[in-house]
Amino acid sequence: MSAVCQHCELPLGASARAEFDSFCCEGCRTVYQLIRSEGLERYYELRSGGDSPPPALRADSYAWLDAALAAAPRSETGLVRLTLDVQGVHCAACVWLLEQLWKRHAGGLELRINPALGRADFAWHAGELDVREYLHAAERFGYRFGLARKGDLGVSRALVVRMGISFAAALNVMIFSLCYYAGLAPNEGALYTVLGRWSFALATIAVLAGGSLFFRSAWESLRRGLAHLDVPIALGIALGYGGSVWAWMAHGPESAYFDTITIFIALMVLGRWLQERVLQRNRLSILASEGIDDLYTRRRRAGALETVPAAAIEPGDELWILPGDLVPVEGTLLGMRARMSLDWITGESRPQHFEPGATVPAGAFQAGDAPVRLCARQGFAASRLQTLLGSGAAAQRSSRVASSSSRFAGAYVLAVLLLAGAGFAFWLSAGAERAIEVALSVLVVTCPCALGLALPLAHELVHSGLRRRGIFLREAGFLERVLHVKHVLFDKTGTLTRGALRLTPFARAELAGLEPELRALLADATGRSLHPTSRAIHAELSRGEPTPLDPELEVREIAGRGLELRRRERRFELVRGERGTLFREGERTLAVIEVEEQLKSDARTELAALQREGYAVHLLSGDRAERAASIGAELGLPSGRVHGAFSPEDKAEYVRALDQGDTWMVGDGINDAPAFDAAFCAATPAVDRPSLPARADLFYLGDGVSAVRVTLEWARRLSAVLRTNLVLAVLYNAAVVSLALAGRVSPLVAAVLMPLSSLCFLSLTTLRLSARRTAWTS
Repeated sequence: MSAVCQHCELPLGASARAEFDSFCCEGCRTVYQLIRSEGLERYYELRSGGDSPPPALRADSYAWLDAALAAAPRSETGLVRLTLDVQGVHCAACVWLLEQLWKRHAGGLELRINPALGRADFAWHAGELDVREYLHAAERFGYRFGLARKGDLGVSRALVVRMGISFAAALNVMIFSLCYYAGLAPNEGALYTVLGRWSFALATIAVLAGGSLFFRSAWESLRRGLAHLDVPIALGIALGYGGSVWAWMAHGPESAYFDTITIFIALMVLGRWLQERVLQRNRLSILASEGIDDLYTRRRRAGALETVPAAAIEPGDELWILPGDLVPVEGTLLGMRARMSLDWITGESRPQHFEPGATVPAGAFQAGDAPVRLCARQGFAASRLQTLLGSGAAAQRSSRVASSSSRFAGAYVLAVLLLAGAGFAFWLSAGAERAIEVALSVLVVTCPCALGLALPLAHELVHSGLRRRGIFLREAGFLERVLHVKHVLFDKTGTLTRGALRLTPFARAELAGLEPELRALLADATGRSLHPTSRAIHAELSRGEPTPLDPELEVREIAGRGLELRRRERRFELVRGERGTLFREGERTLAVIEVEEQLKSDARTELAALQREGYAVHLLSGDRAERAASIGAELGLPSGRVHGAFSPEDKAEYVRALDQGDTWMVGDGINDAPAFDAAFCAATPAVDRPSLPARADLFYLGDGVSAVRVTLEWARRLSAVLRTNLVLAVLYNAAVVSLALAGRVSPLVAAVLMPLSSLCFLSLTTLRLSARRTAWTS
């Protein structure tokens, strides 16, 4: 039996085992240790099966929360009620864990979580609880809260009502039909007539409740000149029902096909519900995005801080940017030196330091540990974020390729009509009534179940398998579109790399050669610094263990240079040099420390696998060209497909020039948003803010990039299953149409063949797409 992750229970690949031991990613390891340390082990007992890997979340400053709290209703007794959206809730165990965290905060009165909608309702007494503390605590476990923007379940509920009515009608009509099949005759009293009328009435109700769903969709597709798969379904319902009404009035209820029509409607509505349900679950699993409306910031006016939407910013406003906040407009830094991360807008992996008076670009993240002040140089209407966070093109992408099922639907409709017409013409010599009966039997017995029921079931099974691996599809046609992909384009920072630094093998050897006393001193000093290089050195020396603090050690950060260390009479420096970072005592260099970006655990193997499968893999980065080239070489990519120093517009232009309806862009920053709009397909691992997932066809969780290859594999499997179903559907319909044209299909035969054929298609689909447990990372 293969090893599985201790937290999410996904099978472990070799690269994950080598880096994370018994976990598939750093997120799983962190959350597992957190659950154990907090005494919440019952989470694993309540959880049924495994879970998706927890996402890597950028800390939220909750600037948006002030506006939500200001609008929250308060009672006369000071009771505050607040409704927020939540992402990351997958099961009852998640609900239990969030409730346990809530109970640990004094003053919390009530927490109700709707896991289906991803919504949380809070209640507490004002002044007794700071809800931010709870939100921060939940964030550590991978749950993210936001403003309540998600839509309701109206569409899904309406489908459930339609499905309930259709199945109720079908089951009753089938019971009535059994009486006729058992020999109920006209001379046996009023029961014969009453059951016939009830069958007609219930079939009419089923057509109105369930069939109208397909009539409306078919009409809209025909108006646009398309042959959607709802066209043959609607045609079958309309002609089958009309013919059955004629047969009932002309020959009695035993000659009608009311039972076959009603069960067909019920099965088709079931298929539509399955199709809508899986996409709705994926869309509700992440916070809804309103683009620029999601951005809030803090503005100082008249000596007081206020939380305002970014759209309200005007030139000259004094903005307070908290750690983790996004800079909404270009501004001049006031007062003190600041550290900003530009990875979301330029792909630059290392945070940059800005001196007072410097211009900080819109889209930078505040990476320091204290608030900084900016003077807005522009209003939000002129901010570059307006373009980068505007509405995306996911909906337009979904319509750029014709569905094979739709093409089959057009051929199916034409073939059925021609065969029914041929049957009518052939049997016309035996009388008009006999010709109509044969044509009706052709219309009723031909079964588009391979399209209307087996196809939604297949999508449900594939989506469930992908969800289990932390891959969430947002667009219905993506699994078919992705089969056209030939070029896969990756962003660098945050997509292929972790955005963090690590020591080179040479640097690790240099540190290993230091005396134990110097290693302890350097570990202590770097543990007091937030600089990325210091963090990488500290991680190597501490190996995750707490570092003892030396009270005699003094550490001072020298702006733009490094660290100065003093202990008794000895003085050390950790400063930049030509060859890297130098650890020196006086003029003597003790170690030369080189750092490099840390690739995600499976990046090399996954990109190599994609290239072996024939995909052209590209690397597009806003980081410096030499860094992009270095990472590209490490990943084994051809130099001609590695590009650095690309602006967001450069990325988009490159994708547009390359795209022939065959590109897939994978990125995690707002600098990738224009490229998303230009690409044929788009995916992101960035789920900490909803703006990018809202523009993507899918988003994925976990540390690696295997989601790309896994999705392609499942898309190919789904395509193979659907092709088999269509072939079998053609063979089945050819056989039963032959019987119908020969005049051998009675209402009883049709009533048996319809559910039997549907059951066979469903069973075959389920067996072929039964979930396989494949490794999350290779």
